[in-house]
Amino acid sequence: MELRNLSAAFSTAMRFAGQSSRRYSLQQTPRAVRGMVDRIGFASRKHQHIIDKARTAVEAFGFEPIQTPILEYSSVFERTLGNDSDVVGKELYKFLDSSEQWMTMRPEATASVARALITNNLDQNLPQKLYYAGPMFRHERPQKGRLRQFEQFGVEAVGIGHPAIDVECIQMGWQFLQSLNTRGELRLQLNTLGDSKSRLEYRTALRDYFGKHRDCLSADSQRRLDTNPLRIMDSKEKTDIDVSQLAPTYSDFLSAESRQHFDFVKRGLEALDIPFTLNSRLVRGLDYYQHTVWEVTCSSDRLGRSQATVLAGGRYDGLTTALGGTRSLPGVGWATGIERLALLLDDSEMPQQQPPIPVLAIPERSNKLGGGSLHKIRDDVYVYALQVAAQIRKHHSAYVVHGSGVSSDKPHAQQPLGKQMASILARKPMPLHMAIVGSAELESREVIVRDTGSRKQVAVDFDSIASHAIFCEGTHT
Repeated sequence: MELRNLSAAFSTAMRFAGQSSRRYSLQQTPRAVRGMVDRIGFASRKHQHIIDKARTAVEAFGFEPIQTPILEYSSVFERTLGNDSDVVGKELYKFLDSSEQWMTMRPEATASVARALITNNLDQNLPQKLYYAGPMFRHERPQKGRLRQFEQFGVEAVGIGHPAIDVECIQMGWQFLQSLNTRGELRLQLNTLGDSKSRLEYRTALRDYFGKHRDCLSADSQRRLDTNPLRIMDSKEKTDIDVSQLAPTYSDFLSAESRQHFDFVKRGLEALDIPFTLNSRLVRGLDYYQHTVWEVTCSSDRLGRSQATVLAGGRYDGLTTALGGTRSLPGVGWATGIERLALLLDDSEMPQQQPPIPVLAIPERSNKLGGGSLHKIRDDVYVYALQVAAQIRKHHSAYVVHGSGVSSDKPHAQQPLGKQMASILARKPMPLHMAIVGSAELESREVIVRDTGSRKQVAVDFDSIASHAIFCEGTHT
C-alpha cells in the first residue's frame, strides 16, 4: 500500500514538474515575477525621496531605525495576524525549507518588529520607538498601487499605554504626508475597536445580526461569520456593505475605559488642528488591533477607489504575548505604501539634481583592429580622461563617457563621436557643461569645457578644472 502511494505521489510530482516546465521554460527570455517590478533610475530615486521624507519626519519625533529579516518562521505571522485573515489564508508566500521548517516572506512588519523586541530583549528597556522601511510580500491579484512585492515605511511605538502616543503617531504620519505635496485631498478617518471586553461583546452582537442575513452575504463573509464577524464590516463586496449598513454600532458596546481612551485621542487631534472624520465601519484587517485605528485616504483618481488608502495604523496592545513574550506590552504604529505615494507625486515635486559633468575622450580612427575603419580611443587619452574626471569630482559629480555598442571581440572600438555627443544631449536633465579631451589636450595638459546650451567652449588648464567646475550649476531642460 505504501509503495502504491509513493508511486502515485511520484507520478503527480512528475506531472506537476512537466506543467511547471511548460509554464516557464529555461529557454524563454527572463522576466520579472508577476506583481513584482524593477525600479530603475528616476523611479528608484522617487521611492527613495519618499522614504527620506518619512525618515526625516519620524526622527523629529525621536524614532530610531530597525531592520528585520525578510524571511521569518511562519508562526510569527500565523499567531498574530489571525488564521482566518485573508493574509494568512490566501496571501502568504510560505514554504518548507531544507530543515523542514515552515518559512514565510514577511507580509507586514509589525509582527516582525514585535518578534525582534522579544528576541533581542528590547522589551526590558521601554519604551521603544522604532521605524522601518523595506519590501513586503503578499500573493494577491496585482493591480494599480498593489503589487505582490511592495515597499512599506512604518513606525512602531511599544511600551506606552497612554493615548497621547496614539495622537503623536497620527500627527507624525499626517505631517509626513503633508510634506509630500501629494495630488488629491487627504482625509483622516478614525475609529476605535475598544478593549478585549468591548470586542467580545460587539462580536457577539454582530454574529447575531449577520446570522439573520447569512444568505445575503458573500462566501467570504459567510465564512467569517463563524470565525471573526468583525471582518465583515471591512468587506468591499457590495452585498456585504448593503447588509452591514444596519449592523450594530461599535460605540454602543465600548467600555468606560475605551471611551475615555478614544475621547482623549479626539481631543488631542482637535488641539493639534488635525481634521478627522469618524468612521464606525473602519475595523482594519488584522486580529491584533484594538482601541484606536485610523486610515488616511486620498481622493486622487490616480489611485482609484479600491486603493485609496495611503497610510493606516492602530493600537495593538498585547501583541508580544501572542508571540510567546512574558510581558503584555502596549503598542501602536502605522505603515504607508511607497508605491501608492509614488503614484501621487508629480515629477516636478522631486528635488532637482545637478547632473554630473560628462568627460568625453575623443576617439581616433584606426584600421588596425580588423574589419575596416573603427573608432578607437588611445589608451593614454583614456587615462587622461579618467584623471580629468577625478579632478572634477573634487567639487562636482562627473563620469567618463564610454562608447557602447561594440562586439566583445573588439573591446576598444567606440561609437562615432557624433553619436556619443547626441547621447549626452538627450539626457534629462541635460548637463550644462561637458569636458572634452583628445591627444592635443593630453599634450597641452588642458581640457575643453563646452557649454551644452550655447555650444561655446573654452580651454581650461588641467590644474584649474576643479575650481572651474564649481560654477557649473543648474540644468538645461
